[in-house]
Amino acid sequence: MISIVIPAYNEEKRIGKTLKQLSSLTNTEIVAVFDGNDNTPQVVKKFPVKLLVSKSRLGKGGALKVGIEKSSSGRVLLLDADMPITKEDMEKLLIEKGDLVLVKRKIIGMPFKRKFLHNAFIFMTKLFFPSLRGLTDFQGGVKVLDKRKALSIKDELVMQDFLFDVNLIYAFKRNGYQVKEVEISYIHDETDSKISRNLLKVIMLMFLSLVKLRVFYSPLNGVLETKTFMRMQTFILKVLR
Repeated sequence: MISIVIPAYNEEKRIGKTLKQLSSLTNTEIVAVFDGNDNTPQVVKKFPVKLLVSKSRLGKGGALKVGIEKSSSGRVLLLDADMPITKEDMEKLLIEKGDLVLVKRKIIGMPFKRKFLHNAFIFMTKLFFPSLRGLTDFQGGVKVLDKRKALSIKDELVMQDFLFDVNLIYAFKRNGYQVKEVEISYIHDETDSKISRNLLKVIMLMFLSLVKLRVFYSPLNGVLETKTFMRMQTFILKVLR
């Protein structure tokens, strides 16, 4: 059995199509974590899904952490609500052995500006975390992990936003767990994309989060207070509003 965890913040327009595709899978538990304010729960309830609702905003990383903890299987597939891969590629991912299996994306349909920023983010991540240089991609919304090992590094998973992916991968790497990549075709869909709607803001906040994560793993942890980063985030949000 495998558990599929889907972060579902305001995904009423996209998640139904994904759950319809997943409903044909056997020996599978689907967990959707909702922390928004739209009709996503009503859509999810039409399918055989374990729905977890949070009244407070969790962020993508927070939602995935809750989903992992509440899942029933020892192996967990993390999946974005728009299901950006085919079933065939999903099966290829699931048969790969590893403590954390990532996708090496051949991205189809990504606009030039997002592709440029995507590659720049990969470069910056490897610059901040040299031990990740052997990997190709960090932000693919599809991953398979060993639940027991994920829970063992739970205290290191401090990022609640889109940088959760880097946080997770680095934590697995630094603890000596096996991280693998599987090459797949990845369907980029701009429809209702939260990142594309606020691209500059997201990129700036992700860079700040990258700095925050680097500090967390450095001797400066505790010297630079979280409040400092919160003030910087607030300033950036005001500038880009």
